[in-house]
Amino acid sequence: MPFDKSVRSVIIVGGGSTGSSIAYNLAIKGVKVTLVDRGSIASGNTGKSSALVRTHYSNRLIASMALYSINQLKNFGMVGYSGFTRTGMVFPFNGDNAETARKNRDMLLELGIEENEISVSQVREFFPDIDSSGFDYILYEPESGYADPVATASAYANAAKDLGTEVYTGTEVVKVENERKGASVYLASGKKYSADAVILATNTWTNNLLRSSGIDERSLPPLYASIHDIIYVRRPENYQGIKPTLWDPQKSAYYKMEGETLTAIGSLDPRIDNEPFDVNKNIEDHVTDSYIEEYLAKITERIPSMGNASIVAAISGLYDMSPDGQAIIDSLAANGMENVYICAGLSGHGFKLSPAYGLMVADMVTGIKPENSLFDWSKFSLARFKNGSGIKSMYSGIGTIY
Repeated sequence: MPFDKSVRSVIIVGGGSTGSSIAYNLAIKGVKVTLVDRGSIASGNTGKSSALVRTHYSNRLIASMALYSINQLKNFGMVGYSGFTRTGMVFPFNGDNAETARKNRDMLLELGIEENEISVSQVREFFPDIDSSGFDYILYEPESGYADPVATASAYANAAKDLGTEVYTGTEVVKVENERKGASVYLASGKKYSADAVILATNTWTNNLLRSSGIDERSLPPLYASIHDIIYVRRPENYQGIKPTLWDPQKSAYYKMEGETLTAIGSLDPRIDNEPFDVNKNIEDHVTDSYIEEYLAKITERIPSMGNASIVAAISGLYDMSPDGQAIIDSLAANGMENVYICAGLSGHGFKLSPAYGLMVADMVTGIKPENSLFDWSKFSLARFKNGSGIKSMYSGIGTIY
């Protein structure tokens, strides 16, 4: 694939699933890549991801990116091990969202996504004692599932290394600077690395880094963090085995059936996404007893047998949010940093769309025009928030489906 000959070297800050995917996609184009992370690969929010992989989106572009990404993760052999596990996902809808889901299914089928209408009796084949209240219309994605986020990011980073990428972990970047013929990063150690371009795949810490790089507060990208808690429980014996994830928008929750015995319970409440969280705060003790009680009640009301589940762990992770719940993929030219790019504001889609993000950012940075890229990366520009062209969802009040 041709690329802009002026971009021969790139520094990527952030070694999560997205940064590592960008590194790999640039490396296969022949670009000299340096990947740096202040921790280890996937040691940030990637490592705390529930790592669900699905294709049910209501925006055509995002759904096509999800289809590409799931196919990459399912057929990851050329990169490494992704840990993809096919379980299927069940999506029940009610009210206005039920009619929206019917229309949305037509779009998904046009894209080649397998999206089946199923009955309550078919849902009970997976969850025999389920309370089907509010299940006016049910869709089932048989090819969806989950993967291993740490393994996936590590595989991307290792494959990039095999292609000549230099990977530096335990390496904190404290400042980014645009230069006439490129850009540089300054490390906490005092070292400086320079390249033709710098890409920030720095998740919730993006604006902290830009502040320390001299960007005025009023000119920062519209990014903020929201905190999401996940409760892990061990299923009762009668519910063990491979089962699909159950999306439960009526209760603003999802239940990821992981492996043979575990279930991860997470929130779909859009109010959580609208509550900014200070990234400088400690999140280790964020999960409260009341939150655990609330979400255990949700799954027990929906699947009474889960009342016999036992708690294994509870963890908290951060989403890097944007105003429309989709990524910002653009240069910072408006801030005088035309050789510095960001891929942030992933809004809970980061892992599941990381293969597509990696391809798109690599195309953008190396001069592939949007119309010649597999996915039109220009739709994710910073300017969309000022010109009213934000990425739209067909659904209402359902967190992260979009």
